[in-house]
Order: sequence, then structure tokens, then C-alpha cells
Amino acid sequence: MTAPQYIYDGRIIGKKIAELKCALPEFGILYSIKANPYPPLLSYIASQQVGADAAAKNEVLLAAGAGVPAENIYYSGPGKTTADLEETFDKCVIIADSFHELELLNHIARERRRKKSVGIRINPSFWGTPGKFGIDEELCTVAALSCYPHLVIAGIHVHVKSQELDWQKIYRYYENVFSLAEKIQNELGEKLSFINFGSGIGVPYTTDDKPVDLAKLSTACDLLVKKYQSKIPAKLLIESGRFIVCEAGTYTTEVLDIKKSRGRTYLIVAGGLNGFARPAVAALLEEDHQATEPLFTKHHAWTISLDKKSDEMEMVDIVGNLCTASDILAKDLLLPKAEIGDRITITNAGSYACTLSFQQFGGQDAPVETLVFTDEDSH
Repeated sequence: MTAPQYIYDGRIIGKKIAELKCALPEFGILYSIKANPYPPLLSYIASQQVGADAAAKNEVLLAAGAGVPAENIYYSGPGKTTADLEETFDKCVIIADSFHELELLNHIARERRRKKSVGIRINPSFWGTPGKFGIDEELCTVAALSCYPHLVIAGIHVHVKSQELDWQKIYRYYENVFSLAEKIQNELGEKLSFINFGSGIGVPYTTDDKPVDLAKLSTACDLLVKKYQSKIPAKLLIESGRFIVCEAGTYTTEVLDIKKSRGRTYLIVAGGLNGFARPAVAALLEEDHQATEPLFTKHHAWTISLDKKSDEMEMVDIVGNLCTASDILAKDLLLPKAEIGDRITITNAGSYACTLSFQQFGGQDAPVETLVFTDEDSH
């Protein structure tokens, strides 16, 4: 048996990085490590002068190990502990997610007898909802933010939505963030040194999805940046989310057994729920279920194929080899007639795939990950 495998195409990753840089040259790009933390992939992305968006201490350390300079690693996850902040204090730009984190950072800076530049994550009023991330905009007053004498509020971070395909909505979001940055800068009476706009640029998962019109977004953003650059001469950042890696990944696994049961055909494969969990999660949800990114994007957000050709087709369910009925990859899928040893391939497996799967459940071997370059001249 060949182990389940994730294959990431470095040529596609490089192409996606170039697309973002070309469309949004005024913005620095941060790779969202949570999308895919595979170390060789991180090292390649870092070699393309892309920074890192880290959601945890260990992601900061991964980014540093991949060669990302400390000034290009932005640590923005919630619930940071004193130990997290002490270990990462000089390894990244820390984004405080709460007043408590500001207190912790101020204490550490005082103990080290220095001033520390930090950012704050803001839950903006234009979003208008409560949430677990950031400090509500209306609480970000000079009185509240001046209580930390060993800190300098150097920048802001906002992130309210992932997987957006409408360039006009992305543009309006950027416009709102600029307006918020101007308000915070005026409140503090000091120029901001960076604005992190978060993520949001999505990828098409199905034939019904249209990709973000980067050309139109580029033209609009060029005018927007020119409007604000004299008032807010800050470094502008966006997080790549899944854009760089999603379409670069495929997942492949082997048919271990084929069963007929009361009129249904089951292809039993290795590494279902514990190898690529997103299809399994989607298969369990009703069509009207509204789940949250990145665990669930939409139904049929990938293509599942059998790596063979045959004139004989059959309707099958594809299930994993875990001892749970929830281990489902697909139901009622028309495929060429399979044999034991054939391989199943799933697309759009470059982001939120291996990293979201339940690999310890069931005691099975973890999938193998590999970075390849399909065009030898790309590396």
C-alpha cells in the first residue's frame, strides 16, 4: 500500500505569489501559516520575499526557522500567554488581541527596561458584530491605549472575512480599514507605521465561482492608496489566506477495499477523515448548514477523481478506514469502475487540508507531504 499523500506544486505557488505582488504592489504580502505549515513549503515561500502571518507561538518559530526576518513576522492570534509573549518578544511583530495582552506586554517590556512597538487587532464598528477577535473599535481611545508606558502602538490589524470573490467588496473593505486607520492615528496623535488589512481574497472552488478580478482591484487600490498615502505613510500589509497554496495542492490515496451493501458500492480508502477532513465534514452537513471558514467553505469545493480510465462507470460512496460512520469523503459519486489498488485524487488540497485533519484519531499513519516543481526552470 502507498500512503496517502499531499503533493504541493511549487510552480503554482510561485505563480500565485507573483499575481498578488503584481496586482497589489503597494502592499506587502504575508503568508498565512495556518493555511499550510509544511516546512519545505514555508521555506520556498519565504525565499520569494513573502512575510508571515502567525496565529500561534509555534507558527512564529516555524516562520523564523524558514528564514522570515523578525520584522516580517506578524503574530496576531488570540489568547496569548505570558510564556508565548516572552518567547516571541524579539522574534516578530506582536499584535495584541486584547487589553490583557497589552498589560502582559507592558509588564515584559518593563522587566526588560525597554519600550516595545506593538500592534493592536481591532474589531471594527463597520463590521458591527461582537466577536472573539480584537478590541472593539469604540474602546480604542487614547485614554485606554496610553495606560501602557512601556509600549508604543505602532500599527493596527483588522480581519473580518475570508474567501471573498467579489473585488468590489474587498475594495470597500480596504477603504473602511483606511478610514479606521486614520481615526486611530488621529486618536493617538502619532503616525502609524503599519496597517495589516488581514485576508479576504478567495479562490474559486467550483465552476460556478468566478475568481477575484485582480486587475480591477488593482486599479481601484492604486487610487485608494494615493488618496491616503500622504495622511498615513504606513507600511500596508495583506494576508494571503488560502490564495497562494490552495490550488497548488492535491491529495491522493489508495482504494483499500470495495464493498457491496444492499444496493450501494463503497470504496474504502486510507486517510479519509484523518487525512483530508474537509470533504468528510462537508458530507456530514445539510445543504442549508452555515458553517464557519476554514473548516467548511461550500459543498463540492474540490474535484474527486479516480486515476484510471474505463468505459464502465458506477455510482459509489468513498469512505475512509476509521472505525466511525462519519468517515465519509463522498456520496453518490459517478466514477470509472474501481479496483483495489487504484488511487483517488482530490484537488484544492493545498490549504486548510492536512492541517485540519484529525490525524491522531484511529491510530493510522499520517499522510506524506511533498513539495514538487512541475517546471524544472521554476526553482
